Amino acid sequence: MRFFAAAALAAVPLLAAPVPAQGQGQGQAFMFETGTTLLAKCRNRAPGYDLACTAYIVGVVDGIRKDMFIGRARPVCWPDRMTADEARRTAVAYLERWPDQRKGPASVLVSVALNEKWPCRN
Repeated sequence: MRFFAAAALAAVPLLAAPVPAQGQGQGQAFMFETGTTLLAKCRNRAPGYDLACTAYIVGVVDGIRKDMFIGRARPVCWPDRMTADEARRTAVAYLERWPDQRKGPASVLVSVALNEKWPCRN
């Protein structure tokens, strides 16, 4: 019985547990998603994971646009009418193309992926 309890608890971090940021010690900031955990969600075909993947990516996009709106972030050149599916495909493609980046914060990687696809041309 203990084996099954341990196995069940081992699966929980993939769902919602915070992940220590790389290079950070105890008591410092953490992140809920790394590129690795986000890509695992996006690849998982079990019910709910598809929505969790897309919702996370859309939340990152909305968070960045909110920061732009209140003047706390530089403007981006992403399409105004970007769909959730476009944002998801872009982020997943980036994570698949750059496995060495996956240990980083998923929110940063989503932003980098979108900026790479839709760079500002100044």
